Amino acid sequence: MTRRHSPLQQFKEAKTIARSYGLFVVEKPACTGTHYLLYRTHTEGNVFVGRRSSPQGIRALVCKVTNFH
Repeated sequence: MTRRHSPLQQFKEAKTIARSYGLFVVEKPACTGTHYLLYRTHTEGNVFVGRRSSPQGIRALVCKVTNFH
């Protein structure tokens, strides 16, 4: 369950969790708002894992991929 933090704080928390598990989050502006992209670092190139349109969604995705509780 997402905590009651500001969207910026949730985004920063998602980046911190992702970084500790060998992932990284990219914030990309789009026509309809901002997309948050999740990548896994790999020696041959970065692997795209998923995309969400909100800080709450990207945090939930990071937690699901990393099995973070």
